[in-house]
Parts: sequence; C-alpha cells; structure tokens
Amino acid sequence: MFLIKDFKGFTNYEKAMFGFILIAQLAILVYFWTIGGNFTVISLISAISSIAGVACVVMSAKGRLSTFVYGLIQVITYGYVSYKSFLYGEVGLQIVFGIFQFIGAYTWIKNMHSDQLTDDEAVQEVDSRGLTMTGWIFTLLAAVMIYFLAGNYLHSYTDAKQPFVDAIAVGLSLVGQTLMTLRYKEQWFFWMVINAVSIFLWTRLMIINGELTAEGVSSITMWVVFLINSVYGYYYWKKLQHVQPKGKY
Repeated sequence: MFLIKDFKGFTNYEKAMFGFILIAQLAILVYFWTIGGNFTVISLISAISSIAGVACVVMSAKGRLSTFVYGLIQVITYGYVSYKSFLYGEVGLQIVFGIFQFIGAYTWIKNMHSDQLTDDEAVQEVDSRGLTMTGWIFTLLAAVMIYFLAGNYLHSYTDAKQPFVDAIAVGLSLVGQTLMTLRYKEQWFFWMVINAVSIFLWTRLMIINGELTAEGVSSITMWVVFLINSVYGYYYWKKLQHVQPKGKY
C-alpha cells in the first residue's frame, strides 16, 4: 500500500516537521478546549485540516504520490473552515484544488522513478523539471491576470472581508498548483509567497474580528510549517533532477 510505503526514507528533518505539527495541533486543541468559549466543531475540523495539509506538503516535497490523498482531505476540511470564516477566495481555491488532486495524481503516475534513499523499489518519487524563460513569462502573466480577476470578483460580488489580499493567494495558488501538477520545481517559489500571504490573511482576520480563535491559530501554525516546507521542497525537487533517469527532461 503506497500510503504506508511513502513514509519510508524520511530524513530526521521530515520526521521532526511531522511530529511538530501533530504536537502543535494537539496543544492548540487542548488549550482552547480548556478555556472554553472559542472551541467549536470548526476548531476540530481545522486541526484535521492542518494535519492532513502538512502530510500533503511533506509528501509533495518528497515527490510522493500519496500527497494527493492527503491533499483531498485537506481541501475538503480547509474549504469548510474558510467558508465559515468568510474567506470565499480560499473556498473557491479548495474546489479547484480538489479537481487538481485527481489530475495531478494521473500526471504523476506516468512520471515516477524509484526512490534512491530506500531499498524498496515500490517507493516512488516524481520526475521533476524546470521552467524555461518563456515558461516564466507566461507563468507570471497568468498569475497577475488571475489576481485582478479574482480581486474584482470578490470585491464586487461577495462579502469577503479581505478581497484583494484573498486574491493574492488565489492567483498564486492556482499557478503554483498547476506547476505542481506539471512537475515543475519552480512551483515552490510561488508556495513560499502564498504561505506568507496566508499567514498574514489569518492573522489580520483575527485582528479584524478582535478574537483569538482555535481555527485561526491552527491555520497560522499550518501555514508557518508550509512556509518552511516550501523552502525545503525547492531544495529537494532540484536534487530530484539529478537522481531521476537520465535523458527524460
């Protein structure tokens, strides 16, 4: 079963990251449960989302196929939490991301190689590749266009509390997810910015509402881990290009 095999060959860093998020989410739940008032079902769903999300991005950084299974769990739970928090741009993204999980899995299955760090040939990693200069130009233009379209739509047709901040995450996330699906290592530059924006988004939301919530703290914790992982992801995907079968890309 690849869901279990994909945990083979983890470095101490990857084990530490996964352990940290589990402990952090448990601590957040216990704290808000203890003080009462701000602990709701949404708080529990947010914790599940964070744990699934970290499993997703860690597996993505490793180029492991199970990233799409954890990704599907994450988009469903995070989409619901975002809806309840009036972050409609994030909700729309999760719907699109849900579709991308199936497209990405199909694309990756056709482009995998055996992991060099384990003695089990069944443990597979994705073949990564890099953008050309022309690819960079089209990618950046697409990100800017999506940002303006999403920002104007959220501002004009919804009661989103932070439409243009929300739109930054929308534009960059769609581009980042597309690059991930197509196996480009430059996706990680976009995730770095997205993660920083998302930390700001949830922090500002709690400031606007004047309330510290379990889902807010849980989401910020998740995005901080995502930010650290995105730096590592670029490093690891760049390394993947040197260990995959010669002449593929």
